Amino acid sequence: MVDKNDIIYRKPSWLQRNVKFMYIAALLVTLPSWLWISWITLNEQAHKDLNQKVYDDLSLFADSLNSELEKYRFIPKVLMLDASLVAQVSNPSLATAGSQPNQHLQHIRQATNADEVFVINATGTTIDSTNLDNVGNRYEDSPFYSSAKAGGSGGFFTLGLYAGIRGYYFSEPLFEPETDEVVGVIVVKVNMARLERNWLNKATPMLITDEYGVVIASSIPSWLFTTRSPLTEIQKQHIRASSKYPMVSFPLLQTQVHKNTPYGQIVSLPKAGFKRVLEVTKRMPELNWTIYGQGDLVAAKKSVYQGVAISSLLWALLLSLAYVVTQRRLQLLETLDRREVNQNRLQQAKDQLETRVAERTKALQQSNQELKQTQQELIHSAKLAALGQLATSVTHEINQPLTAIMASADNAEQWLARSQPEKAQEKLVQIKHLAHKMGLITAHLKTFGRKTDDKTEWVCPQTALDNALSLLQPRISQEGVETILEDMSCIQVMANDVRLEQVFINLLTNALDAMHKSPRKLLRIYFQRNSPNKLKKATIYVTDTGSGIDSEHLQHLFDPFFSTKDVGVGLGLGLTISYSIIKTMGGELSAENSAEGAVFAIQLQARNRH
Repeated sequence: MVDKNDIIYRKPSWLQRNVKFMYIAALLVTLPSWLWISWITLNEQAHKDLNQKVYDDLSLFADSLNSELEKYRFIPKVLMLDASLVAQVSNPSLATAGSQPNQHLQHIRQATNADEVFVINATGTTIDSTNLDNVGNRYEDSPFYSSAKAGGSGGFFTLGLYAGIRGYYFSEPLFEPETDEVVGVIVVKVNMARLERNWLNKATPMLITDEYGVVIASSIPSWLFTTRSPLTEIQKQHIRASSKYPMVSFPLLQTQVHKNTPYGQIVSLPKAGFKRVLEVTKRMPELNWTIYGQGDLVAAKKSVYQGVAISSLLWALLLSLAYVVTQRRLQLLETLDRREVNQNRLQQAKDQLETRVAERTKALQQSNQELKQTQQELIHSAKLAALGQLATSVTHEINQPLTAIMASADNAEQWLARSQPEKAQEKLVQIKHLAHKMGLITAHLKTFGRKTDDKTEWVCPQTALDNALSLLQPRISQEGVETILEDMSCIQVMANDVRLEQVFINLLTNALDAMHKSPRKLLRIYFQRNSPNKLKKATIYVTDTGSGIDSEHLQHLFDPFFSTKDVGVGLGLGLTISYSIIKTMGGELSAENSAEGAVFAIQLQARNRH
């Protein structure tokens, strides 16, 4: 049986019951497809990036190679204008005997960092060279000689005919100045190893093939003078005719093409560590060369694997995030539904709580008002009690003027009876003076005895002290108490003047009681400013030479009904009420012992009196 106050929640929806199953199913179905798509996309991007990297390296090397070749190509163009070389080939008798190289050519070789500089005469024979072993060698069939002999510029790569060193030969014709006939050829040779030295340290393996497909430079020395494909008979005939190489048969570089891609061929090369590479080519048409660069697919595959793993992880995280968001959303909807079901009960509880709070607040305000009224009555009662204690001394003060008034009145009657009005007038003046004195006493008692509120304002503490001393003066005089008073007329404090006077009366009365049996009775009142520049607070001290306060009584001195006087002498509320009055005025009342007696300190907000 369901209680009418029981909350019946809405049953979970189909989505709430099956959201976890849907998440697992989506993960199992979409993750393999995502893996495949990621693999295809990242693999293609890796090939593209690798192609770009290899091609950039090839372009950089090609530019560097062209720049280096152009530097050496310029040397024979300058030397062809050298008249001494022209004279040397024109007049064989001027040629060196062959025992010492031409110092002029040697200087040119050293200055240009070339491998060899030599001069060939019109018959194709070397007549002078920086390498003495080359003198006398014949080059009439060499392409660089044939090109220069025909009056053009020669540039030709070959495996040295005599030294067997790979080199690039630059040649220019030497013209007879008078007939413009080619009388010789100046040749500058550069070692190919010098041209490729900046390439060997590259991370990308490279090789260069000539117009016949022969490998003329490679980062792997064992590949030199191999071919990418078998040479045809026509190609072999051209090689024999040009004497480019001392042989026409070259071993085949074993390569296997696995796949052609838009970004290069995937091939296998005969070297450990490069079983499968991405091969990129770049043509150098001005030299009729082709540069091949091989990109490491293993490193590229690693990045693809990492990318696929990260992509798959991100996809799984995305699905998980969607699952968590959906689950949280469903939980939120369920929470909102429950909140709606409970809202009426919560509102009812809120209304009941507000009603109770309002009632409690009203009761507390009423109790606070009653407490405040009781406190006001207590302060006023303490004030009346102080007046009662002063009644005897005040009565004595009033009694003397009354006796004098009566005596003066009798004398005035006698002087009037004797018809001496001027004498009677003198007595009337005395009576008026005495009556005025009594009026001041009773007026001050009336002012002190009236009820006051707790409103504070800027008042002079000296006025309140003078009023308190005037009420206590008869007792002070009667008991022979010496007073030392510091004038406080220069300051004002934030206080209620009547209540401050009440505090002074309580403190002075306690001081007189404490000095009742003391051999020396000295009452001292002074003040101190807390700031020498601009006054913010002031402390008024009331000291006596009484018996002092026991140390164990100091912490209870301001507690209600605590008193060190004999039973029947006071209720123990004077200091409590004084403490409360000073607190209400925003100040502090404290007590301590001195070497001679007790010291009470009143600290109030203060300012200089204008």
